[in-house]
Amino acid sequence: QASQVMRVAVVHYHLSLGGVAQVIDAASNALAATGIQHVILTGEIQGSISAISKRSVVVKGLGYLTAPAELTAEDLLVSMRKAANSALGGPPDIWHFHNHSLGKNILIADVVASLAKAGECLVLQIHDLAESGRPENYSLIAGFSELYPVSPRVHYAFLNSRDLNIFVNAGLPSQWGSLLKNPIDLPHETAPSPSPTPLIFAPIRGIRRKNLGELALLSALAPARAWFATSRAPTHPDALVIHQRWQKFSRRMQLPIEFDVVEKFAPTAGAGTDFQSWVAHATHLITTSVAEGFGLTFLEAIAHRKPLIGRNLPHLTEDHRFYHIHTGNLYDQILIPVEWVDLTLLHDQLRLDLERNYRAYQRPLSKSIIELALASLQNEGWLDFGNLPESLQQGVIERVVSDPANRLIPCVKIADAIQPATRWLEEAITNRVPTATPAQLAPYSRDAYQKNIRGIYQNLIAQPENVVSYLHPEKILTAHLTPEKFHFLLSALKPALPRKNICRAVIFDIYGTLLISSHGGVQQDVMADPLLRDVLRDFGHTPPTSPSDELYRAVQRHHMAAGVRYPEIDLRRLWREILNLPEGSDTSELVEALEAAWHPTNPMPRAAATIGAISRLGISLGLLSNAQSNTLTSLGDVADLFAPELTILSYQHGFAKPSPELFQILTDRISERGILPAETLFVGNDPLQDIVPAKNAGFQTALFTGHPESRRDGECEPDLAFENWSDLFSYIRAGNERPSDHS
Repeated sequence: QASQVMRVAVVHYHLSLGGVAQVIDAASNALAATGIQHVILTGEIQGSISAISKRSVVVKGLGYLTAPAELTAEDLLVSMRKAANSALGGPPDIWHFHNHSLGKNILIADVVASLAKAGECLVLQIHDLAESGRPENYSLIAGFSELYPVSPRVHYAFLNSRDLNIFVNAGLPSQWGSLLKNPIDLPHETAPSPSPTPLIFAPIRGIRRKNLGELALLSALAPARAWFATSRAPTHPDALVIHQRWQKFSRRMQLPIEFDVVEKFAPTAGAGTDFQSWVAHATHLITTSVAEGFGLTFLEAIAHRKPLIGRNLPHLTEDHRFYHIHTGNLYDQILIPVEWVDLTLLHDQLRLDLERNYRAYQRPLSKSIIELALASLQNEGWLDFGNLPESLQQGVIERVVSDPANRLIPCVKIADAIQPATRWLEEAITNRVPTATPAQLAPYSRDAYQKNIRGIYQNLIAQPENVVSYLHPEKILTAHLTPEKFHFLLSALKPALPRKNICRAVIFDIYGTLLISSHGGVQQDVMADPLLRDVLRDFGHTPPTSPSDELYRAVQRHHMAAGVRYPEIDLRRLWREILNLPEGSDTSELVEALEAAWHPTNPMPRAAATIGAISRLGISLGLLSNAQSNTLTSLGDVADLFAPELTILSYQHGFAKPSPELFQILTDRISERGILPAETLFVGNDPLQDIVPAKNAGFQTALFTGHPESRRDGECEPDLAFENWSDLFSYIRAGNERPSDHS
């Protein structure tokens, strides 16, 4: 009887063909069959979504909303309550949200938090996560501490055990989370295709994570007459560009594969063009996806009595094995020789993609992370084709197509066994017997779903109101953002155009900006000579009468002989000359001690904390300064946050600021990371040596004037003049805030 009076509001951004909408369709039918009154609140309805369109209400502001609008979270919640009350004849007993934390709507996380605080019963069903391979989505949820409410009246539903375990390890009490397997409706019996010609069908919308390049490779390795097809093209412009690129490439390579076939043409003469026709005429279904929350294709193949071949996703198939379901004939990796790929290009692309990822995820990127990620790509002389950038995937396919002998070299890895991919593929295509039967899908049946969801709902309603706490969102991100889990096809795409004031790199001057130091430099200094003589004696040298004067004269000699406008000389070299030391003598420690005694420095207050905060935004950090070999040591621990290749110190190059050559070197270095000067902020304290030459080189500029020792004379027009370091951080963060691009 409880189910007869239960009222449920199901909430999702959209109802369009495929994806979560298909899941909601099946779930809605199951709820209707069990007598649970429900309404689906959505932002938009596209295409024909069977009966659920009759159970749906479009609510303004509930669709994808990635930029601030006049509508507030409070306004949206009022509209949602009104729509639910009207459709259900009273307020919902349960609010069932799909993907509330995906980063698709700037208001929805606030709506969920408000409902949780109000003691409402919530089911938060997680299909996908912004933290897992969706870096462009992350900006909408970053820093929101109430993203994941925890209460007896909030139940988390997951599609696989991996995601459930991540949340439990992050602090979710295990009784408040469970698996909610999507219901699989068994079709009317789908007869095996009688066609002698193998048709390998991928029932997917061709977004990037579906790994279209691997489908193309398999088509190149397939036996004669076999052909491949994918069902639909993506709708998002960024994803569509990649899809079209693979279409054009496959045509140019004359590969036996067609993309976006449903409703375009028929699988065979006289057949229909609809999805069901393509499934019916397929001899096999295939999956090459590198990431899935549920992996509908894995179970659809069983439901349609089609053998499944392709890439294994262990976090899914391990759940299937729990029910004694052998999902398909699947490989773990497609291996190609390391020699087939330019490792320099691979490393450069890895570094750029990692930077975009970590910038989007607002995490600092260290050199060790890059090294670990690169090491994880290689395995005893092999690379996994599926985890290559698309450009390198195409290079591999070109190699296979251009030389028939190369077709025999790629291998598939299944557990610990390796065999030629052509042999595995021929055997897999020849075998038309599915590895499981529809009867084995009972755990994924509508009846099982009805029992599961009814139990979750009834348990929630029985819970008393309680204090709401929150999982730490950073723990969820950390579980996903590890170097070993890096994947090119789950990386942020390069922005199409630079936005105004975006800061993808920030480069700092040192003296007067990050370090408090006195004016001067090298000059005759009789007051300092006793200190310098003591240091020289401590290092076992016989000091000159006036070390400062000797150094000053040496600097003048070298500057006159340098032949450049703004010469610089390495102090280590000068002290070797003054002390008559052999050319190869290491005077680094001596210079460090002399400079510490003669020109002591102190860290600029609050600078290090600000640099740490900027680093956590994932922004590339560098240094460009008139400096010597001792300077980085003077910076302390914060020095580790600056990229070595973006650290440009005058003593290393033989010329000093304001020389344009130093800024040209910086321009070249950032361009290797795919960053423009207009996307780079130069921070300094000297109008004439920092701001003017940086601006002339095309950089954004920020003038620091927040300490008496930092102020210098000169006219300039910086993009930002700041005294407080918090103002610098606010400028950078504001420029880097952006709407979510795509999932």
